[in-house]
Amino acid sequence: MKPQLAPVAWMAGGFLVALMMAAVVLVRRPPDVDGIGLALRVTARWSFLLFWIAYSGRDLAALLPPAVASVVRRSREFGLAFAAAHLVHIGLVILLWRLLHHAPLSSAMVVFFGIGIFWIYLLAFFSLGRLSALLGPRLWRAARLLGSNYLLLAFAKDFVPPVMYSGSALHNFQGVVAYVPFAAMCIAALVLRLSAVTLQQRRSPAPGTRWY
Repeated sequence: MKPQLAPVAWMAGGFLVALMMAAVVLVRRPPDVDGIGLALRVTARWSFLLFWIAYSGRDLAALLPPAVASVVRRSREFGLAFAAAHLVHIGLVILLWRLLHHAPLSSAMVVFFGIGIFWIYLLAFFSLGRLSALLGPRLWRAARLLGSNYLLLAFAKDFVPPVMYSGSALHNFQGVVAYVPFAAMCIAALVLRLSAVTLQQRRSPAPGTRWY
């Protein structure tokens, strides 16, 4: 695959998988509030998996066999796939908003997650080609650090509280499967990052080679 086509292919793959997931849910369930809510939960988890590899892949690579490590190191590609996949999730949020005739979240949460959306597409934009060079290495590194950690916080806001505080995710097997692994991954991502920084296990990349 030509290098200039690789990002497009990853983005198309992430988007199409998310679109297929949403379509399957909405074919099996009526496209009402409950059906769209389920599609939102499914696509959120697909987006998170892509984001998690973009965020933690290089830190995780040291613990994996070389063949697997070479895949998870592609943080830029996974990050772009995440940004494309999340468009489906955002579209479902807009659809739910229209059905409800009001925001499905509180005003504070709309602002909180809106800032997350800003970071997704700012990082994705500057990850295309050599656009990150416009910011310079220091500013680009600062943007990656701030943006990626804000996004991890946004996902943790969805996955961790139901497990740690209300316990609502633990009432049945479906709840455990839907929340516990993802809450654990949020915590693991932070542990991996802090461990990698402390032990200085990864090298500093050339400007623009990472999405996060």
